[in-house]
Amino acid sequence: MTPGGDDAAEGPSSVHGQMVAGAHLREGWDALGTMLSAMLVFGLPAWWLSEALDQVWVLPVALVLGMATAIATIWVRYSDPGP
Repeated sequence: MTPGGDDAAEGPSSVHGQMVAGAHLREGWDALGTMLSAMLVFGLPAWWLSEALDQVWVLPVALVLGMATAIATIWVRYSDPGP
């Protein structure tokens, strides 16, 4: 039996253990997924509305609003809450 026993396995992972497990990669893919889904959620209805109203400006405005919403969501989700 190793020193520390089962207590070492139950404690929080070391930074090295997290890096080997790829925890930092998961957050990156989650952020990318948020950005892409915002483009779809805001872009597809805006594209339909742009075609229906024959107004070109609707799609770019909706995409910018979608990206701003996605960036704010990522900021809130992954920001450091502090002490």
